[in-house]
Amino acid sequence: MTFSQRIGPGAGMFGSVVLAFLSVVAALVYTGTQGEGFSPLNHWISELGEMSVSEMGFLFNVGIFVSGICLAIFMTTLGVTRRTRLAWLYVPVGILSGVGGAFVGVFPMDSGGPHIPAALTFFVLGWVAVALASFDIWRRPDPRFPGWLPWLGALTVLSFLAFLSQYIPYLTYTGAGSPDRAPFLLVVVLEWLVLVGIIGWVFVASVSWWRSRDGDPGIA
Repeated sequence: MTFSQRIGPGAGMFGSVVLAFLSVVAALVYTGTQGEGFSPLNHWISELGEMSVSEMGFLFNVGIFVSGICLAIFMTTLGVTRRTRLAWLYVPVGILSGVGGAFVGVFPMDSGGPHIPAALTFFVLGWVAVALASFDIWRRPDPRFPGWLPWLGALTVLSFLAFLSQYIPYLTYTGAGSPDRAPFLLVVVLEWLVLVGIIGWVFVASVSWWRSRDGDPGIA
């Protein structure tokens, strides 16, 4: 495995673990404006980075920034290693998604306008990059990646489509931050599923790639 091939899976594993760990830590110490604890059933992901509310907001935002950069590095290296036609498509998409994720950390939820376009850039382009990479691996199998990895990518795509079907109507609803926050919000749960799907896909691909002893530089 060349140096560049180690950078990709290393960045993928590091970014996934950092974001997952800091998300759990930030959630455990979180206390909302109504004194409530954090719940993925009715709290948006970005609320963990809300500097005026979340006790671990700063560290969570650092984790978001780091994981975004790591995602961009992972997708770039994966595409360069695979060297397929689809790879040259999902590389720029993955880079833009990673940059969007990094900017979510720079502009947290309570910072104003830039947060929403940054978050949408990450989520929209993130699932597209995972979908294209999954289809690429399914179409041209690679011994470095498990055969079921594309199906994990498919679940991520379905989660995003389900999220989008709930999020668009939800844009007209303003009750998320009100004192009578609903105990269960499907749109919020689906947002978490999309994030878990992207993180999980990158982590599984990275671990499998890292452990592989196959010296094949890619499938042309």
